[in-house]
Amino acid sequence: MDRHRPHVGERGQRPTGLVVEVQGPRAALDRSDAFATFIAAVRTGNRDRSHRAPPVAEAAPLDGDDRTRARFVSLVVPVGFTVLLMVVIAVASRVEGGLRFGDGIGQTESAVHSAFDLLQPPLVIAVIGVAGIVIGRAFRWSGPSIVIGLLVLFWGLGPWWLWNDRYVYTTALMQVQPLDFPNRSIVYTPTVALRDLYLLGVVLVFAGLALRARPRGRLVGGGLAVVVLAVAAQLAVSPF
Repeated sequence: MDRHRPHVGERGQRPTGLVVEVQGPRAALDRSDAFATFIAAVRTGNRDRSHRAPPVAEAAPLDGDDRTRARFVSLVVPVGFTVLLMVVIAVASRVEGGLRFGDGIGQTESAVHSAFDLLQPPLVIAVIGVAGIVIGRAFRWSGPSIVIGLLVLFWGLGPWWLWNDRYVYTTALMQVQPLDFPNRSIVYTPTVALRDLYLLGVVLVFAGLALRARPRGRLVGGGLAVVVLAVAAQLAVSPF
């Protein structure tokens, strides 16, 4: 790592405050994008159960699980768009010489986001999309489900500082560095990498819950194992 271009996500101290510019991935994941993905996912997942639409014929070429898998594939669009946005952020920040990070003697003007940090927003969109499909399939009335889900997303993505403290950061929907520990705020790469693993596990759990037949059990069980492992590993590698 070039010492003149430290990665946002590398271990280090932050003397006082975090400047807004370093929150690029979180800021790029605008709530409207997350909201739109969630609404579309709930509506498409609800197609099989909606009280407004006629029931899908039993002789339909695709059964419920096949249609659900097709809906999973459709998430390539919002996830792919977010990946492209992260690539733009990564390239632009490096072309511009990095971002301003920190205050006082620990301040740098050339910090750049690590690949693990940039991977978070696409995984968050995947979690939101798959969760929306699950909710759409589970409840007949999509309206109340969408309203409640949007409120949850607002509190999960909006006031990120509520989820940035010790222990809580391991299960936050969006982990923003640096992490706030007692008397100290740090940027720590292992937690970001394990955070991505946690999000992947959550995607597997929701994907399993959306299905009605095999491999439902394996996906849910495997996803839960990954989630537990990732949370425990984040706590285990914590420098405090």
